[in-house]
Amino acid sequence: MKTIILLDAVHDASTPPQQQLAEHVELLQVAAQLGIDGIVCGQHFLGTEMRYYQPVPYLAHLAHHAPAMRIVLGIVLLPLLNPVQIAEDVATLDVVTGGRVTLGGGMGYSDRELRAFGIDRSERAARFEESLTVITRLWSGEPVDHQGRFFRIDPGTRPSVLPLQRPRPPIWIGGQSHPAVRRAARLADAWYAPPFTTDGALRTLAAVFAEERELHSLPPAVEFPVRRELLVAGSKQEARRGMAVRSAARHEIYVRWGLAEHGNLRDAGGPVEAASAEEETGRFLLGTAEDCAEALARLRDEVGMTHFVYKPQWLGLRHVEALRQLEAFGTRVLPLLR
Repeated sequence: MKTIILLDAVHDASTPPQQQLAEHVELLQVAAQLGIDGIVCGQHFLGTEMRYYQPVPYLAHLAHHAPAMRIVLGIVLLPLLNPVQIAEDVATLDVVTGGRVTLGGGMGYSDRELRAFGIDRSERAARFEESLTVITRLWSGEPVDHQGRFFRIDPGTRPSVLPLQRPRPPIWIGGQSHPAVRRAARLADAWYAPPFTTDGALRTLAAVFAEERELHSLPPAVEFPVRRELLVAGSKQEARRGMAVRSAARHEIYVRWGLAEHGNLRDAGGPVEAASAEEETGRFLLGTAEDCAEALARLRDEVGMTHFVYKPQWLGLRHVEALRQLEAFGTRVLPLLR
């Protein structure tokens, strides 16, 4: 099992940009020393509550601080973007990092973002699939003739900006509905399971993914990345209290973004009760190092998780605490798994 550190957006415009960058660089350097295998950054636009730097240029810079790590764009909001630019941006990133890039794609959910880009919510899936088709054709290096619903490329266009990895970089697709997972099975190399997915849904959707691959005569996937929220503490109760504090602010922002309206959040009472309930569903991995390692081992051995995506940062959490959690994960949890 490989591990990937998520460098999250936990600051807004009131924080000096240099502070956010310095914290991410320090977390990344510590992660590299601990033997963590990859780095992932996500994408949002107009993030007034959380400042997301755009992942392609940001990861191009961060990659210099971790020359052995996998670089994961997770996730790029493909329905909002032009696939020609994404194809060439990601190919360029793959070249400058020596062929270390994985492209993660998703549909997006924020109505604010969709309105800003002039995208109708009902068109997201069609735009997503057409965008991914254009990207993979451009990466092939063969002449492209694409006359689609949303994008057109003149016949005979032969791109010269190609990724270093051949035939192309790996592609992960995020999502937690049956159509999204079937789409990932048909169009990508892996389903990237988000942290909202319960253990029961994770098993069900993993089976859906495998069935869809078989239906289209595609080989079984060799990668299965899963993201979970994890907190190491002296006891279960201490971890639940800590996670309650960490998750409350993020939950409020997701509600303001409209995420709750689309069935991705749940209300389980007060903060500590909510953390305990989320632990029962498998969304939160909480407790001692032994507890966390046992939970990760179950995901690896029973569900087939090959990559664990770990986030040490939270809104309002001091940077020193994020570092402590990262070090506890790397020095106390990972050795138990190895």
